Amino acid sequence: MEIRCNICDEIISTSAVEQHVAGRNHAIKKKVAEFHEMNVQVKASCQNDTSVIKAWIKDLYNYDFLSTGKT
Repeated sequence: MEIRCNICDEIISTSAVEQHVAGRNHAIKKKVAEFHEMNVQVKASCQNDTSVIKAWIKDLYNYDFLSTGKT
């Protein structure tokens, strides 16, 4: 039987799941996905707050460090 890894978008046989999950490629893609999810959560929590610290955090996390521009 085969399944699709929702992080890597790859088809993997059920016997190779443990090896795939322990692999470097999967780990990197998982960290990137977690980083983007964290950015989404921070943006949502700071969206309507007017405090100076919240505005600073919002601007800090509004920058996409994995690309060359703002999100």
